[in-house]
Amino acid sequence: MLKAGFSRVDVTPPLGTPLHGYYRDRFADGVLDPLELNCVALSDGENTAVIVTGDFLYICESAATPIRKLISQKTGLDEKAVFLQGLHQHTSFRLGARAGVAAWEDDRVYLEMLNRKYCDVVTMALDDMSEATVGVGAEEASEPLSFIRRFRMKDGSTRTNPGSMVDEVEGPIGEADNTVRLVRFMREGKKDIALVNFHTHPDVISGNKFSADWPGFVRRFTEKDIPDCHCILMNGPQGDTNHVDIYNRRGGYAHSEFMGRTIADSVVNLWDKTEKIDAEGVSFDLELIPIPTNTRGMERVEECAELLRKHKAKELGYSVSLNDLGEWGRIARIYEQPLFVKVPVSCIKAGKLAFVGWGGEPFTEYSRAAHDSAPDKFVIACCLVNGGEGYLPSKSAFDEGGYEANSSVFMPELTERLQSKAAEMLAD
Repeated sequence: MLKAGFSRVDVTPPLGTPLHGYYRDRFADGVLDPLELNCVALSDGENTAVIVTGDFLYICESAATPIRKLISQKTGLDEKAVFLQGLHQHTSFRLGARAGVAAWEDDRVYLEMLNRKYCDVVTMALDDMSEATVGVGAEEASEPLSFIRRFRMKDGSTRTNPGSMVDEVEGPIGEADNTVRLVRFMREGKKDIALVNFHTHPDVISGNKFSADWPGFVRRFTEKDIPDCHCILMNGPQGDTNHVDIYNRRGGYAHSEFMGRTIADSVVNLWDKTEKIDAEGVSFDLELIPIPTNTRGMERVEECAELLRKHKAKELGYSVSLNDLGEWGRIARIYEQPLFVKVPVSCIKAGKLAFVGWGGEPFTEYSRAAHDSAPDKFVIACCLVNGGEGYLPSKSAFDEGGYEANSSVFMPELTERLQSKAAEMLAD
């Protein structure tokens, strides 16, 4: 019999903490809403696995692996059974270091506390476990919330977030996924658990104040509308999407709230319509897949580092595209990056329910490939699981260009290797 448990802790850092995610320095000067760890524990009596989502930009593999080891030491769980996701809010910070990007290590007191909070949230979820049955459901959100942000321009080029160049756009490259997926863990004598999955960048609010962005609104609205439930949100592959309709640009706190409200409305609509599935037998796997890195442009390292410095200091005197910023950033860091970077691929299964995640920002294509590879399962596909090693584009994107491909440290072979590994785990 499946058992499921839930827990939550507040992990909002102190003011002054750096906020990551843009090409400029930002430091938190207030709190719009708290940052949290949310945890779901699943057990069949023999095997136990936990899913922990954190309201962070991402958790690099260099930080995720030690946290998994610590959780294993404290709880006895297998390290591979720990599924850590950073939800990618740009009103939060980055944990750990990745190729060419230094870690934030200024506040060791807070980071030590955070490690203990990870252990606490897992321990409490394990203690909360009780027998559960599983129902699943999915529907399109009533309003389009996720949009492809990569566009083919009329001149044949590729541009991410074309901004004022709307008249020069031919059309988007790809199709966003606006599906709200729900897993309902029904527990006798305890609150049910709503696990919600949606795909898009949580980069709606911006500014210098902590916020969980639309994932936080989803959790709060769901628990308000369905009082007898806990809610955890898992972000899906979102490397090529965001909240911006280029023909009707919206953003800010109010639009983030609207997104959370719309997703929660779908959860409420699905709540009593979920289809019961077999969730007997918990299994898990995690592999670090070595991917060769891109060293093209090595002769321009000093040039690109200087261009980035001038851009940050506002000395260039002209507007710089995301495409250029991505390429300059990748090239400027070549000397610091290894020849190979290990990208985590993680999977947890409970009968016909499956969770799969990649340790970076995969394109929407990754989700579709995972669903297609396991048509007999209800698959929850996730970004930034057990690592945050940068953009994981589609194979075609490396030829097409654009910010994501230009800034990715990887070679094009990563797409097939990561997608095939996920399919193998889902089928095994």
